[in-house]
Amino acid sequence: MEHRWSIRKPIQGSVTLTLPPWDKLQADICDISLGGLAIICPYRAIPVNTVATLSFTLERDGRVSHHRLPAQVAHCGNTRIGFLFTEPGRETLHALRDMLYQPAIKLSASIAGRSCAA
Repeated sequence: MEHRWSIRKPIQGSVTLTLPPWDKLQADICDISLGGLAIICPYRAIPVNTVATLSFTLERDGRVSHHRLPAQVAHCGNTRIGFLFTEPGRETLHALRDMLYQPAIKLSASIAGRSCAA
């Protein structure tokens, strides 16, 4: 059973991993949440608890935001590696929240059965 405090959303994008001491890898993102992201396994395994810096871009409604975050490997499987953001910062959390969750006005209209197109 997974214990999450945020939904996980599949996205397409790439991330640059900067690993100690100066290694850089490019990988494809599988999914993202408020707490971290998962990548498709690169050509080599990255051990659990490895610290890395993740650089990636998020897009929502034509707005693009660039992020560079410290993270730690939380899971390493055969097909994916999961990273936990260790210090996401306020701006990144806001961008992730906007991408993962509908704005409250749209959500409340949806619950009430009204169209949001107007």
